[in-house]
Amino acid sequence: MQCTNIIPVPTIHPKKLKLRNSNSQLSVTHPQSNFEVQLPLPSHVKFISSTSNPFVKHCHKLRQSSSYRHSHGSVLVVGATPIREICEFQKSLLEKTVMMDCLLLPDNCEIPEWIDDLSVRIVQVSSAVIKKVSGMQSTESIEAMAVMRIPTSFSDINADAKEANCRAWFPSPHRVLVLDGVQDPGNLGTLLRSATAFGWNGAFLLPGCCDPFNEKALRASRGASFQLPIVSGTWNHLESLITEFQIKMLAGHPETDKYSKPFHLSQKLADSLAKLPLSLVLGSEGSGLSEQSRRHCELVTIPMAGEFESLNVSVAAAQNRSKQRSFITVHTAPPMSLGKLSPAPPSSPMFSLRGSLITLAFFTLLSLAYFSVNFSVSSAPPPPVSATVNNAVRQQTAPGDLNQLPEENENENEEFSDIYHSPEVFRLNYAEMERKFKVYIYPDGDPKTFYQTPRKLTGKYSSEGYFFQNIREGRFRTEDPDQAHLFFIPISCHKMRGKGTSYENMTIIVQNYVESLIAKYPYWNRTLGADHFFVTCHDVGVRATEGLPLLVKNSIRVVCSPSYDVGFIPHKDVALPQVLQPFALPAGGNDVENRTTLGFWAGHRNSKIRVILARVWENDTELYILNNRISRAEGNLLYQKKFYTTKFCICPGGSQVNSARPTDSIHYGCIPVILSNYYDLPFNDILDWRKFAVILTEKDVYQLKHILKAIPYSDFLTLHKNLVKVQKHFQWNSPPIKYDAFHMVMYDLWLRHHVIKY
Repeated sequence: MQCTNIIPVPTIHPKKLKLRNSNSQLSVTHPQSNFEVQLPLPSHVKFISSTSNPFVKHCHKLRQSSSYRHSHGSVLVVGATPIREICEFQKSLLEKTVMMDCLLLPDNCEIPEWIDDLSVRIVQVSSAVIKKVSGMQSTESIEAMAVMRIPTSFSDINADAKEANCRAWFPSPHRVLVLDGVQDPGNLGTLLRSATAFGWNGAFLLPGCCDPFNEKALRASRGASFQLPIVSGTWNHLESLITEFQIKMLAGHPETDKYSKPFHLSQKLADSLAKLPLSLVLGSEGSGLSEQSRRHCELVTIPMAGEFESLNVSVAAAQNRSKQRSFITVHTAPPMSLGKLSPAPPSSPMFSLRGSLITLAFFTLLSLAYFSVNFSVSSAPPPPVSATVNNAVRQQTAPGDLNQLPEENENENEEFSDIYHSPEVFRLNYAEMERKFKVYIYPDGDPKTFYQTPRKLTGKYSSEGYFFQNIREGRFRTEDPDQAHLFFIPISCHKMRGKGTSYENMTIIVQNYVESLIAKYPYWNRTLGADHFFVTCHDVGVRATEGLPLLVKNSIRVVCSPSYDVGFIPHKDVALPQVLQPFALPAGGNDVENRTTLGFWAGHRNSKIRVILARVWENDTELYILNNRISRAEGNLLYQKKFYTTKFCICPGGSQVNSARPTDSIHYGCIPVILSNYYDLPFNDILDWRKFAVILTEKDVYQLKHILKAIPYSDFLTLHKNLVKVQKHFQWNSPPIKYDAFHMVMYDLWLRHHVIKY
């Protein structure tokens, strides 16, 4: 007997099983892109013993890869308890939010009684398969595993979805937990579980949070990720929700922060907020609250006495003190079975505002202590512990050194691999940049015309817009020009282009603006503009500076057109990555077995190299080379989907040397093949592009297929693995996230400011 895809299935037959839902094949639909993926599990397969079975590989990747999970719309749940709780919770709903595609049981296991009422496909598997799929060394305690659809209560909002229906996200957004860059999956899962137990209405995950369906997050949440409505979106989406429902925003913040003085969470404050819609914002383990959270939220802290080691005792003590002082009573839930949680009435002590906030904060600290911190108590009395995710770490650092705290990451050792030219130098310099780098933004210019603010954050010039927005959201801006290392000239050529400004007038506007700054402020003349920088992504933006020879010669131009024929100076200027955001589909990666096409390119023939590429290879059977763009009439997102199935994506220079195709290739997990002369690649002085891309000159176009086929498969796997590592460097976020495109541009600027001599 054989399975599909010519992979044999052993002819071992276990005892007879109850078989339900005997579809010929399982299929999943990606929640955003609506395309089906057939899974290799024919209806006749009742037992799997081989770890090479394609369905086993699929389950293994569901556990390991976030992008794979979301591209397939499925999650692997390990353990009979969370599976049972999810199923029992679904029974209580009028409309089901979760579908189970397949239940995997050990070959010596009886079918659980709780599954009898469900219609689900059951397959028995060997212990070797359980070990492979679950990732556990010991499989004796694993009674069941399930492939489930990502629940319909989860919403991953497109970054450009300005008109998103925020009323559909949560049934009643009276109490919403907002997590700001919480990266540790154990912490995130525990918080989701706590929010579910206390009857909060949902959770909103801002950029930088880990996947709530990560295996560790699922284990910590005990199924809460499938029960609590969860939205993953940006600050713009959160602001829409806050505005729509007039939600008051509180944020847990350390009392020891010398820059912000939070309010103590008192009975009076809790009573005043009892009937108001409320969100609680908790920051990341390493960096705490983002600047945007601190600006938008009312900061609160919950001081408590006692040693950190006794924190678990303090939870019960604080609850008892609340009763004794006639404060709001806080009940700890009995050993929680979240699958059977029934909503408590609004008057229930469990739903008291202060109780929920205290318990959520305590759970945060407890999980941090368990997952993140090896805390040692000094002989001196410690300061009060406040309700913030990262406060336990901050207590080990002097107040003046708060900015020196590195952001924790469970993959910290992997971040600084040989994809960087000098990994250790990058690590140290990046940390120094985060602590010290300051930029002054000239305040002149009307934001409603060409200055200060971005035109938009979408399209192929979105990198310019994101930089204009991020520089105001990040930690690098200073209001004191005497503290600044560099000065930003905030004039947007993209906004000029959007208003129909001609190239000639654009040059005059830039010249007049910069000359007005030179006349008004003393800073330009100190270095003749060497410590000033200008950002543009539009092609004509580079030429718009030609009316100012000193700006071209001395100042740092951050441009998407790093071509030497427009005066780009590599040691001075910065190549801005051209990113077509928002990406239409999730990031690719760890999916090499799906990549069966050798090479792919489709686009306009607006340069000599593109004309030659199309003429030489458009009829080849191994290279998928089109003479023009793929028409949308042929199907939805066919161009983007092609990246998922291709090993090497050809990136020839266009009318300008730059294009968004290299960053598209990186995002979708397709090895970029740079086919261009005189191209200063983005972050080229930081990243070793040859570790994740193929770099060719235009004369290599005639040997293109030979060159690609000559790359050993082991080298291709290494390139692909490294490509996944660098994806975060070519992604823009609002607010910005550590190591993203904004921070990499800032790092390039930080490097260049060192060569300026006063």
